[in-house]
Amino acid sequence: MNSVDAAGLGIGDGHPPRIMGVLNVSEESPYDPSVYDDPAEAARYVDEELIDEGADIVDVGLESANKRFDVLTAEEELDRLDVAIETIERVASDAVFSIETRYAEVADAALARGFDMVNDICGFADPAMAETCSEHDVAVVKMASPPDLGRPGAVEEVDWASRKSPEWAADAEYVDKLLAALAEAPLTEKTIVDPAFGGWSETKTLANDRETFDRLADFRKLDRPVLVSINRKNFLGELVGRETDERLAASLGATALAVDRGADVIRTHDVAATRDAALIGDAFGQRRD
Repeated sequence: MNSVDAAGLGIGDGHPPRIMGVLNVSEESPYDPSVYDDPAEAARYVDEELIDEGADIVDVGLESANKRFDVLTAEEELDRLDVAIETIERVASDAVFSIETRYAEVADAALARGFDMVNDICGFADPAMAETCSEHDVAVVKMASPPDLGRPGAVEEVDWASRKSPEWAADAEYVDKLLAALAEAPLTEKTIVDPAFGGWSETKTLANDRETFDRLADFRKLDRPVLVSINRKNFLGELVGRETDERLAASLGATALAVDRGADVIRTHDVAATRDAALIGDAFGQRRD
């Protein structure tokens, strides 16, 4: 089942690569061009900078996922949801709207008020998340993460010896741990998997991201569509010796390769250029053959 329906948008086998643009209504977010707290301005950004540039999905974040900031409670996220709801109501163009949250309570409220799908950066650490998304019959992104709402993406910090076995933990590579985290039940019929690129914990290394990218095709074994978020990431910057604002070319090269290796959704701040790179990877890559 390498394809899902997200509010009428086909994702996965038989469909072109999809582009997920980013809007943040979180004052903490480190990437300023995507941060808005005024619904009218946010809607204009979504229309002109995301959807008009080629985004199929708009991912709305209520808080920064940067580990330097305290995790918001579900109540604090719900306090910010009104801005997100008013924003999508003001958007003139058509797109699938995704809510980024780790809480089933927030996902339920967002889906009931107009959102189309969920992006869960804690990988179903909230045990009600999968059931909530199934009840709403929506697509949900499950990021590789330990079963801990406060530690998104920190897969390497899991006690794998007790969760799997001491022998497995001793022999497993980093990507094996990502695959194990993603495969843990429950998975819904409309789950999309995310290998969790980026600095999610203090112990994760750039070499971990390089290994993940090198083995990206392995995530197809989970029989689910794959989302990657590699836009201007540090593991690319290290390779090319560029700071964040100079990494677009590296991101585009990586995007074409990612699509060739099986990525179905590319999450990005640079929508137009990323769409072009994804289409090239799709047209000339080998994986769809």
